[in-house]
Amino acid sequence: MRARNIIVIPKMEDGDKFLIIQPHPDDAELFAGGFVALMRERKKEVVYVTVTDGAMGTWDPELKPEDLIRIRRREAEEAASVLGVSRLIFLGYPDADSLSHKELRKVFIRLIREERPDGLLLPDPWLPYEAHSGHVVVGLAGAEAVLFSPLPHFEPKGVTHQLSFVAFYATHRPNTFVDVTSLWEKKLEAIKKHESQFSPQLFQKLSLYLGLRSKEWGEGKGMEKTEAFKVLTPSHLHANVDTLEC
Repeated sequence: MRARNIIVIPKMEDGDKFLIIQPHPDDAELFAGGFVALMRERKKEVVYVTVTDGAMGTWDPELKPEDLIRIRRREAEEAASVLGVSRLIFLGYPDADSLSHKELRKVFIRLIREERPDGLLLPDPWLPYEAHSGHVVVGLAGAEAVLFSPLPHFEPKGVTHQLSFVAFYATHRPNTFVDVTSLWEKKLEAIKKHESQFSPQLFQKLSLYLGLRSKEWGEGKGMEKTEAFKVLTPSHLHANVDTLEC
């Protein structure tokens, strides 16, 4: 047995409750919509946490940010409904602003302790060439919250909680592949609800790209449509020289 194999990577689907943190209102559907639909089909609990209000996400100079906030919240609720998610938490931080790592970590620790999920889904903050600081800060603050939520002297409010795993989406080094073939059209239907973000032409290109990528991930695994994640235990997130190879 090799040293890196001593810490076993949990199977995502074995969890009963999942907390999905997304920087913007469409990230969960884009990167984990099939997984979400699969878990809800199996009667497992999924809670969305949307960090920012999405106010900057438009190419239309005539669309006011305050109007876009309302539009994107409605779209998020409709998309989540397609996948079967009924619990949504909107934190309402300003979009494209400088998010506070420390403040987000505190909020995420509180949410982990209150919601007590088995697993947490986050954007991968170590994605090469990721230029959006919102994705990086949310991912890093969330990863730290995974480490610190079991420790009583970090934000000592409420009962501590140990997560079984964290799954990073939008990752370039996946180690877990989920077959979402039967729910692929539902994933696309949910993405399509974000009309403010994806024109019909853009949606067509996006769905083609996502479909091809999902097929590539599934090659040799018997999966036609696949979502990919980097799944780690809390033990992989601190001073573990083997995490990159997991």
